[in-house]
Amino acid sequence: VKAVFLARDKHHLADLSHLIRHDAPYLFQEYVKESHGRDVRVVLVGGRVIGSMLRCSTDGRMQSNCSLGGVGMMCPLSEQGKQLAVQVSNILGMDVCGIDLLQLNDGSFVVCEANANVGFIAFDQACGMDVAGIVADYALSLLPSRLTRKMSLLSVVSSASETSSEPEVCPAPSNVLPEAVCNMSVGSTSSESDPELADTTPQAQTQTPIHVTQAGCYMQKHELNKQK
Repeated sequence: VKAVFLARDKHHLADLSHLIRHDAPYLFQEYVKESHGRDVRVVLVGGRVIGSMLRCSTDGRMQSNCSLGGVGMMCPLSEQGKQLAVQVSNILGMDVCGIDLLQLNDGSFVVCEANANVGFIAFDQACGMDVAGIVADYALSLLPSRLTRKMSLLSVVSSASETSSEPEVCPAPSNVLPEAVCNMSVGSTSSESDPELADTTPQAQTQTPIHVTQAGCYMQKHELNKQK
């Protein structure tokens, strides 16, 4: 559980040191007195400011969180405040977030906190908005482009696979081939491809051409047996 303490001086900090867990990270921030008990919650969706809410504590404490009893109301935000919130959102890479700003005496803002898991209930009530619906619409708007990129990638991979793949010829072992193929000489196979090299003997002209298929080989063997 996150805890926030205000140390008014070094002696007060020494008194609070026993409350700090030394096995967990902790952060020291400068105390902005003029913003004690109030801050501005800026909600961003998709890197865009959708609204801002002024939060004020009701019991004098430093924290102004609505969950701790603070109250919120919609408030306008200066251009400097909007730019600061957007800059923080972009630096942290958060599509949906709540940036808490503290206002100085001159009206400018400084960053107090960035929340990736931002609450919506108090903000919706104060600003009359539906943040959950806005977030859902934003999430849906991302789907077409991402699906299109994914489909395009799959298409490229599939096309590359089709163009690079060639049919493989797996020769059968010689011990399972018919006898006519195993005893076939080079001269007998050249009669089809090169007429000039073909055997012109009567016996060769009457033979059925040999095809390297099991059925063709058996046919050739059958024709040879008939001639005998």
